[in-house]
Amino acid sequence: MAKRDMLMGILEDMGYKPQIDQDGDLLIRHEMKSIYVIVGDEDDLRVVLLLPQFVEVEEDEIVLVLTACNNVTREIKMAKVFLERSLKAVSASCEFYYTDEDVIRLNLSHALTILGMVRSIFRNTKAELAGN
Repeated sequence: MAKRDMLMGILEDMGYKPQIDQDGDLLIRHEMKSIYVIVGDEDDLRVVLLLPQFVEVEEDEIVLVLTACNNVTREIKMAKVFLERSLKAVSASCEFYYTDEDVIRLNLSHALTILGMVRSIFRNTKAELAGN
């Protein structure tokens, strides 16, 4: 079975309605957020989930945002929170390697839970760093 088809089937079993985007990746809605499941190469045993541009960044807060991204990434081991190259938005990703469908199911659920919390944790961390 193709990797994309396997991921689509698992996501559908989990209650999601995945859509295929123009790049061939999967898009789902989770807790009112758009999350991409990056399919990648067929022989790559890695799955990446991406929560794109969940916070906009003002030019005068880039250092604060970079510090908050670093702190959240250290705190939540499976997540990578980062300032996009444009320096205008923050995104987050979770990635994991798999050996079989059971591992994918378990880790997809875990990664979605993490991405569901990242936005709140980021905002709280940024507010603490700013002294608010």
